[in-house]
Amino acid sequence: MTRRPSIRARELTVLYDDACALCRAARGWLEPQPAFLPLRFIAAASARARRLYPALDPADTLKDITVVDDAGRVYRGPKAWVMCLWATRAHRERAITLAQPSLWPLAKRFVAWVSTHRDQLGGVGSVVLGAGR
Repeated sequence: MTRRPSIRARELTVLYDDACALCRAARGWLEPQPAFLPLRFIAAASARARRLYPALDPADTLKDITVVDDAGRVYRGPKAWVMCLWATRAHRERAITLAQPSLWPLAKRFVAWVSTHRDQLGGVGSVVLGAGR
């Protein structure tokens, strides 16, 4: 039996690249999702992000989505995406499944591929993510 990790977060802050069309589409899709805990979105490397998270390298937060929970734990890249899904009511079970050891390598490769190709995917972001639904 696989033991699920205990995460006691009450809020997640999502630092995203607001100059990236795909990142904006992801925010547009995530923001209205019914959630178990609030998702707060802040533009990565913005003055607000630098003030709230001075220990985070702004350049790194622009490269990969970064999520910070209210306890100060930082999640980047694939872990950040899974945490965003975990926060939502409709996708928590999917996030738990993706985090299983058997699927985690695939999830990491997929997120890495999307991150690498996000400029080319930006125009189709809302279609891929189902934004507006």
